[in-house]
Amino acid sequence: MPASEPTAARPGIEPEGPILYAEDGWSWAWILAAPAFCAAAAGFELATGAPVHWLMLTVCAIATALCHGVMIAATRVHGRVRLTPDVYLQGTEELELRRIEEVLPLPAADDSEAAWETARLLGELREMPRRRAAVGLRLDTGGEVRAWSRNPAALHAALAGAVAGLPREPGPE
Repeated sequence: MPASEPTAARPGIEPEGPILYAEDGWSWAWILAAPAFCAAAAGFELATGAPVHWLMLTVCAIATALCHGVMIAATRVHGRVRLTPDVYLQGTEELELRRIEEVLPLPAADDSEAAWETARLLGELREMPRRRAAVGLRLDTGGEVRAWSRNPAALHAALAGAVAGLPREPGPE
């Protein structure tokens, strides 16, 4: 495997050590949204004296709950972010912190696009999820990658602190 490629992580397995930064995908509570709306529709039909469509409401509740379950499971695997003192986990990819040479500065609102803003995304996704922003990382190979999170400033601070706290090998002099 090339040195610029992060290693694959085991989806759903928590990394060892204290968690310095964490984000999860959707909550499993959202799976109850469709059955709740169907129950409200049945209540409305009962309250208005209309015939209650029990079979159709039940089928809709089950079908949409199953679809939500698939989406929730995917976001909990691919939208997961974990940072420990040794490893950064983005979705299904694991990047050892010792391989990060520099946490690149966040872009200012008036700046033109930085080179790292078009680099490869960590975590197997082709595009950054909505309502997320990127943090640039320069690896020991000179390559750049993008980490992403809902709160890029907090992730940037946590990554910068974790990378700065690592012991570095002296370079050639």
